[in-house]
Amino acid sequence: MIPELDHSQISREKLVEVFSRSLTTLDGLWFLAVEDKYGLEAAMELDEQVWGGYGSILARRVVKNFAIEDENPLRTLIKALLLDPLSPIYKPDVPLLTDNKAVFLYTDCPPQKARIRSGRGEHPCKPAGLALFKSYAEAIDPRIKVSCVRCPPDPHPPDPDFWCEWQFEL
Repeated sequence: MIPELDHSQISREKLVEVFSRSLTTLDGLWFLAVEDKYGLEAAMELDEQVWGGYGSILARRVVKNFAIEDENPLRTLIKALLLDPLSPIYKPDVPLLTDNKAVFLYTDCPPQKARIRSGRGEHPCKPAGLALFKSYAEAIDPRIKVSCVRCPPDPHPPDPDFWCEWQFEL
């Protein structure tokens, strides 16, 4: 027999945060297991492949299931990125959004902070990030061009205001 849940006691925001952190934890544990067994280079190669596949699948899934399509594909892309299950803990910001250009930042990065705390140093996630955002953009509109402004291993201040910055252009 399945016990009944009192949904009124479950905050939607807390539920999203817990599942977002759980997804990030799963990814981090997977990455560390591959890194420990096969080395950083192999883990990076697989990470890039996985995140590239994830972006296109999730972008299509979000567009199909939520009313986010806009006549401007950049606005659709940003809405999809904001609905990504990982977004709540990465605390995204969109300081610029026009009809032909968008800037997207992650102002927090729990996985980077965890790696630094554990003594592993920063994760050079730029290739995986590029694969992720390119596949997202391609799934929304193949005309969208993606570029990385800053992402580890790029240099940044010791206590950055944001961890990575991505630019999307039509």
